[in-house]
Amino acid sequence: MTREVYSNSEFIEFSRKYVMMRVFQDTDPQGDRLASRYRIEGFPTLLILNSSGREIGRILGFRSAQDLIDEIGEHTARDDGRISL
Repeated sequence: MTREVYSNSEFIEFSRKYVMMRVFQDTDPQGDRLASRYRIEGFPTLLILNSSGREIGRILGFRSAQDLIDEIGEHTARDDGRISL
């Protein structure tokens, strides 16, 4: 996803509206704790949290940049629109 999605110019522009955080379970100091807390069972898993930290969506598996933009938009439209990933 790093090469094909996160570096895509449309995704970069879209993501400027949000707070995004990337965590690697095996190398980040808090990786195991966060994976356990959010019950991550496979990779990639994208969690969509609202401004209160409540999970409002979960995207499992690879998506193209446009598909990811669309899915994040669908999840945020059902909430208050303020999220972090």
